[in-house]
Amino acid sequence: MFKKLCCMFMIIISLLLSACGEATLPVIKGQDTYSAENVKIINEGDYFRVELDFSKMSSHMQIGKDYSEGILKMVPDFEMLVDTYLEEIFSNQDTYDEMLRRIEDLKPQIPQQFRDEIEGMASNFSGGSQNVRGDDKVSIDEFYMYNLFPDILRATQCTFVSVFGSRSSNGNTISGRNLDWYGGSQMQISRFPAVTFINNSSNRICSVGYLGFMGILTGFNGEGVFAAILDSASGSVYTSQGRISYVFDLRLALENEKTLTGVADYMKAPAKLYTFNHIVALSDSKESKVLENNFSGSGPDDERVKRELRSDSSTLNKGITWGIQNAVGSVNSFVLKGNSDNHTDNKYNTKRWNNMREQLQAKGDSVTLDELKDVISFGKGSPGTFNDSGHLYNRLTNQSIIFEPATFLLEISFHPKTKMWANAPTYHKVAVDW
Repeated sequence: MFKKLCCMFMIIISLLLSACGEATLPVIKGQDTYSAENVKIINEGDYFRVELDFSKMSSHMQIGKDYSEGILKMVPDFEMLVDTYLEEIFSNQDTYDEMLRRIEDLKPQIPQQFRDEIEGMASNFSGGSQNVRGDDKVSIDEFYMYNLFPDILRATQCTFVSVFGSRSSNGNTISGRNLDWYGGSQMQISRFPAVTFINNSSNRICSVGYLGFMGILTGFNGEGVFAAILDSASGSVYTSQGRISYVFDLRLALENEKTLTGVADYMKAPAKLYTFNHIVALSDSKESKVLENNFSGSGPDDERVKRELRSDSSTLNKGITWGIQNAVGSVNSFVLKGNSDNHTDNKYNTKRWNNMREQLQAKGDSVTLDELKDVISFGKGSPGTFNDSGHLYNRLTNQSIIFEPATFLLEISFHPKTKMWANAPTYHKVAVDW
């Protein structure tokens, strides 16, 4: 069932990417700012800056209510945009119903405070408890669907590359990450990217994603630990029964752990079973590593399943080469020796891996921040289709992120709001006021 759904998803995206150019849905103008006691939203043009302060009150439900009130004032057509996006992705009633079953399996394992946030937000939406596909309304379950999208169905590609130590021109870790995420045929979710700053009593975190998305796609905490998810299918059978959401678990890890190793250990603990095998790219001020979080995998024996950090010096599976000191990279594949090899026979992964290595090696032994941008945006000028070009920056790149943990320098290029793609990323500095 999962493979069938993924194939349908990929086919739909391919057709829509080839058929669409400019958006036809009008952009409806809302307020430029919103402020409540513990919620602030500012329209920065290319993105929305969100500040949520949980340190002053214990009610995640109330902050959720205030947050969605602000979303609806600033993006009046938010419900319609989300609902049409879900209708497009879950292209028939059977698929939609299957997704509803999956979120019912996942809900009990989501920490109560996060459920309160989601349900508090959903209380302002017009869908209520009625799950109707394509009614331009968002129900509570559909908002869970939106927040759990990476856990119930995600078949896209992402890229990560980082330099540190002597390979970084200033000695600081510099990391680049592309989120290749389909934004909709009318750029529905590309219209409300968000950089969300969350203040807790335990830690501060920043999440780069979309308005109302409360898990972590890309983020970092007040200790400068950076994390980004990448899918990595290994052929295992999908199940959601009793499983944990990895985007919300990663938020917990960033909120509570202070080190790169601590976040990795949290996510790879033997008791942590998720719906999908995946990768978590990790950086701090000193180094970067890649967690290959393959908990089920496939292969003839247990050695084909690994939950382990990969460094620049790790031994890789036969025929896979990295060979660049003080640098790591990742596409959507496991490459550690003994892990399930979902890389060698995957042309989408191998092309991007080889291009990443070649582009990084061409920069020499000392890489600047601008040179790392050149690497992560390889393909600029004529971005290829997401599945066959080997371009790191491609027609599905929705967000391209540069982060320097030591200084909290954050630069992001966001997908255009009214056309399918830009020929090259344009990075903007995002203030991190910590």
